[in-house]
Amino acid sequence: MPLVSARQLSARNFGEVRDAIRIIRWVDGFRGWLSLAAGALCLLAFAGYVFDLRALYLPVAEGGGTHPLTALAALAALVLALARMARGGLAGRGLAAFVLLLLALRAGELLWPATPLPIGQWLGALSLSPTTHPGTMTGLNSLIALAGIATALLVGRRSALGMAALAAAAGVCGVVIIAYSYALEPNAGGMSPVTTLITLLLVLATVGRHMNPLALRLLMAESSVSRMLRLQLGLALGGFWIGGLLLLQLQPGQWTTVAPLFTTVMLVLAAAGLMSTVAMLAGTENARQLQQAALERLSVTDALTGLANRRACDVFAQRVVPAAEREGTGLAVVLIDIDKFKVVNDRFGHAAGDRLLSEVGHLLPRWLRRSDLAARWGGEEFLLILGTTRLTGAIALSERVRGCFEKRLSLPDGSGPVTVSIGCAELLPGETTIDAAISRADAALYRAKAAGRNRVEPRPPEPLPAPPVPPKAGKARRAADAMG
Repeated sequence: MPLVSARQLSARNFGEVRDAIRIIRWVDGFRGWLSLAAGALCLLAFAGYVFDLRALYLPVAEGGGTHPLTALAALAALVLALARMARGGLAGRGLAAFVLLLLALRAGELLWPATPLPIGQWLGALSLSPTTHPGTMTGLNSLIALAGIATALLVGRRSALGMAALAAAAGVCGVVIIAYSYALEPNAGGMSPVTTLITLLLVLATVGRHMNPLALRLLMAESSVSRMLRLQLGLALGGFWIGGLLLLQLQPGQWTTVAPLFTTVMLVLAAAGLMSTVAMLAGTENARQLQQAALERLSVTDALTGLANRRACDVFAQRVVPAAEREGTGLAVVLIDIDKFKVVNDRFGHAAGDRLLSEVGHLLPRWLRRSDLAARWGGEEFLLILGTTRLTGAIALSERVRGCFEKRLSLPDGSGPVTVSIGCAELLPGETTIDAAISRADAALYRAKAAGRNRVEPRPPEPLPAPPVPPKAGKARRAADAMG
């Protein structure tokens, strides 16, 4: 992955998180209005129950009404949501605990009819009219939904438990709405329409408290994982609705023949969805690993020349120096500097200088083995680390490189060749790093520049003169005799 693409990807990720935070703040901005709407519905239902105004507490014929206990618990929850008393204050926690206590007492009444605290019956006696109130009760669905909202208001902000509690409350409302969509009896969902609307308003008023920007960004992003999550969520909701609709069409006597087939189909669909999810996640992980490998290559590569950078030199030296010391095979370093490179930049421009550096980076690796490393050391300087090489071998290689550059490289206008000065050094026994060797090579490079450039230091040893051939014994004797 190019560096520009990596930066764009990082900027896009931060932009998606900012968008998620903006959405959460936008939803939280409606918290007051949603709470007020829920409170108005609760007060109307409570007043309708007390004064026996069926249009208020039982607006849908035979649809079930909102019980006073439900209205009371919802009112207490919306006070928490509206005033944000649940930030840790004692009053907020006490009010949330009061709501949970009311709901726990009602749950005990439902599960244990002989309970000594029939709270539902006590609150049901609040009516000012002698008529009864059929179809009104706080059922299990209402209990679960309101308990989830109260729990979300009781725990701290951005809590996973709070988000799970709100998800449970929203799920209960979703089940009720799906039951209504099947054209069943209005009270078949276990929660009256008014109570369902109150609960949904409270969930929306509270969700900003626990919504995680990173989780929301995961659902909103354009990545393959996000698309997979959205697809799986849509398929799951659609499958649940269609499956429930099909089951409703069965007669009791058909369960023994149709239910196994239906179960098999659902299992096959679930397995197919699981396999597709695994395949998409595997592809995403493979792409992530490729991107990580590309970024790791960028972190050890010079962008202009394509050679290794100084970080790569450090990593390479940590591996080859102990091996050279252990095996005694030798290690040499070579510093190469382009002669009068500043003149090239000043005369022909920095673009021409960059092209020259790129050409040098293209030529250098041709002279190296797989066990060697070529790196851009800085500016117009290049470093060669030669494994299993003595000083004499480094000098010989440097002479070939110098001659190659002089022949292959020329100034942009062709007025002359491009030459280099080279300094060589060898890792001495007992040295555990190449720092000292690089310092000696740098000193040799400055000697080469001081000596006129376009040369290698240390100089290769001059060939020794041939020893004189001794004269033959007879001639030597006659010469001595002639000299007396």
